[in-house]
Amino acid sequence: MLIGGCSRGIIRPKIEAGIEKALPEYIGPAKEYHVEADGPSTPMLNGEIEALHITGRDVQITSDLVVRSLVVDMQNVKADPSTRKLQRVGYTTFQATVTEKAVNDYVKASRPNSTEIRIDLEPGKLTAVARPTFHGIGAEISVTGKPQIAGGSKVNFVADKASVSIVPVPAWIVNELLDLVNPVLDLNQMKFPVSLTTVTVKKDTVELAGKATFKP
Repeated sequence: MLIGGCSRGIIRPKIEAGIEKALPEYIGPAKEYHVEADGPSTPMLNGEIEALHITGRDVQITSDLVVRSLVVDMQNVKADPSTRKLQRVGYTTFQATVTEKAVNDYVKASRPNSTEIRIDLEPGKLTAVARPTFHGIGAEISVTGKPQIAGGSKVNFVADKASVSIVPVPAWIVNELLDLVNPVLDLNQMKFPVSLTTVTVKKDTVELAGKATFKP
């Protein structure tokens, strides 16, 4: 991240502007980033930043996934004023909003053989829908379930037993549908490691929250 030399009167906006410029390297390309630096101005001259509040819009966090909004909060940040390199970041949290379209784009891009499947998002639930052409089945297949965090950085679709039991097709077809869908999201390829703590499904969006690690 960039820390430029400047007078005390303009140190904060200079730091914020420099960090905004560097964020595509640390997080990914975005339509827009906005940074707020908190803490005394004098330590900032030495690269010591008490807290950073970062917001991003339409951020491409992996090659296949764009999130509509991203909020990152960092505590205890240290950057080298001379080299303009990140040296230390303390506790970091993040929140991301992913649209239904982005979820489907991700599934299709990461698994080309899943083009006959779509994910519908409703408050508290996900529905995996296979088109009538899926394995030659003549009717649309629909299985409802909930999200589940897996391995810290993945979101899996877990089908409700009641939903599976009423699908009028062989169990192996339902299982293949679920295998194609999962993981619904995988953040393992992000530039900074994350550990998800909550996943909340709303109408047409998924809200993700967790901890993040920024390494020099």
